[in-house]
Amino acid sequence: MATDIEHEAQETQPLFSGRADVGYADLSGHDDSCGLNGTADGSQASGGTVKAEGALRRIRSRLKFIFPALAIGIFLAAGDQTIIVSSYGRIGSDLGELDKSAWLATAYLCTTTAFQPLYGMLGDILGRKPCLLFAYSVFGLGSLFCGLAHNMGQLIFARALTGIGAGGIITVVSILLSDIVTLEERGIWQGYVNMVFACGAGLGAPLGGILTDAIGWRWAFIAQGPLCAIAIVFVSLLLKLPPRAPEGTGSIRAKLSRVDFLGAATLITSLVTLLVFLDHISSADASWTSYIYALASGLAFSAFLYIEQQIASRPLTPLRLLFGKDFLGAYLALAFGNVGWYGVIFYVPLLYQATGHFSPSAAGTLLLPGISSAIIGGFVGGAMVKRRGGAGFRDLALASYPLVTAACAGVAACAGLFWADQMSMLVTVLAMSLSLFVGGLGNGGGMTATLVVVVAVASPEDQAIATACIYLYRQLGATVGLAVVAMVFRRVLAATLMQHLTGTDTQEIVRGVLESLDYLEKLPDETRVLVERAYSDACQVALLVCTGLAVCAILSSYFIREKRK
Repeated sequence: MATDIEHEAQETQPLFSGRADVGYADLSGHDDSCGLNGTADGSQASGGTVKAEGALRRIRSRLKFIFPALAIGIFLAAGDQTIIVSSYGRIGSDLGELDKSAWLATAYLCTTTAFQPLYGMLGDILGRKPCLLFAYSVFGLGSLFCGLAHNMGQLIFARALTGIGAGGIITVVSILLSDIVTLEERGIWQGYVNMVFACGAGLGAPLGGILTDAIGWRWAFIAQGPLCAIAIVFVSLLLKLPPRAPEGTGSIRAKLSRVDFLGAATLITSLVTLLVFLDHISSADASWTSYIYALASGLAFSAFLYIEQQIASRPLTPLRLLFGKDFLGAYLALAFGNVGWYGVIFYVPLLYQATGHFSPSAAGTLLLPGISSAIIGGFVGGAMVKRRGGAGFRDLALASYPLVTAACAGVAACAGLFWADQMSMLVTVLAMSLSLFVGGLGNGGGMTATLVVVVAVASPEDQAIATACIYLYRQLGATVGLAVVAMVFRRVLAATLMQHLTGTDTQEIVRGVLESLDYLEKLPDETRVLVERAYSDACQVALLVCTGLAVCAILSSYFIREKRK
């Protein structure tokens, strides 16, 4: 039997133990499949800790067969983040609310952000595998509802539901890897995760565009449902984890009563009201009542902090982890870098379609240089960390995020050249593709550095929550940052149109341009040129904001710590 001391460690794992596998059997939750001794009931025989070591060694030896099952979920979650990048113009045009299309990304990112730390806690209580299967199920249902939505409101709600599932997939898979592999190997496996994530994100955009052009955007979502079903089957059959002693006693209901759902609710409220505020003030005619949402967001976030510090028996995100100086540098570097790069991925296809006259499929395909290089960057970064014996995270981040900054600046510089002749447009596309390639290298390396260093610094008992916290920062940066960039884009676009258009129908043109890209086809040639220039200018300003955020990632990287102090 495990000793009392061993039972105190809720998250002892191979990354930080001299005996690589000690303690896994003592983790909370006991529904993770087969027992240590191969019995169905998962009962612990004498010498359970030794058997846990053997069980984890067997899992590690089979990881190359298990990982593809996990990779399906990572691929789908990543692809769903970018599947709308090349098609949201068409979606917004079909539904007549192009100005609300940014919510298709922010709603997804909002729920992903808020639920990631919740999955870290539920994984400790209920077990990793049940949480992962639940996440797959919610993701699949959300994708089906997206394809069946009749209006923008329904589609945004379905995207939010999909985000709940995606948050669990990304978080639980990362925690599982932290449970199983050593620190030296963690960089390589994180590189593999980044490769799959980058492949999903990269193929999501062109596949979404191709499906939109061929059979309609709805099938880009509906097709994910059967893939989720396949993933559920594979995970059920292939992922066999040793059992872990239940956290405390009592029924499942009693265990769930200790989950910080109140903290999750206030965090979601804070995010949603903040996003609504940013959406309202992005309009030129925004009133002072819009600031009520900002006040509500601040109050909800204050309530969240108070709950985490004073009320919750087991906080969703303990403040010592959420704002700890040992982690904050990596958190902020990842958040700023992620939103800077995600803004580029989001607005470059819009630029291609609105001013370059590219189809959604072509616009998505032109993102591939940046996505493919992210795979290379993640793998090379993981290999560097492994070669240095699980060190060098700060140096890797400081080498990576300047590349992201240079790419953002390069794309912004090219954004104002699409209105020129065809030869100039070809040169511009090549220059943007080169910038995307450079930025992808930096983003892949930066993600590997900042994700793995938190795992390296966190103590064993904090592994699950610390992993969830860094994903929280990553998604929070993308959620709020993209909303800010969208606000800047819409305000600049509206102001530029008002400045250059004349006539009594100016307000109607502005409204039509904000609601649908198809509206551009109805405009006279002279007016359309002015509108395209306005799109170009607005995208350029939005991309310059992304450049500034990438600079913040560089500055934050200087504060990354590789050891606890």
